[in-house]
Amino acid sequence: MTLVQLLNKANEGYEDHFLSEFYHPKTGKFNRKAEGDGLARFIVIEISETFDAEATDLQQVDEAIRVMTQARDDIRGVLRALRTGRVEAFWKEKEEKRK
Repeated sequence: MTLVQLLNKANEGYEDHFLSEFYHPKTGKFNRKAEGDGLARFIVIEISETFDAEATDLQQVDEAIRVMTQARDDIRGVLRALRTGRVEAFWKEKEEKRK
């Protein structure tokens, strides 16, 4: 499996196929001038950086799944922290209104 094949497969699952804004869908070359969706950019970079041309197709897909799963877990951690911050802000604001 080539990098472009792996990126194209991932692009099938991204809203509006926006991953391909950050790479050329035929060559796989990264598009440094692309702007906008930071998550799409991140995904293309992560898959590209972990790509191993010597690996089998199955190994390639497994590694891409691994890094995307790690990213999902990291995002969940950020969401937990932000939700905790929201609760704290809610109670702080409620306490300030009582004064």
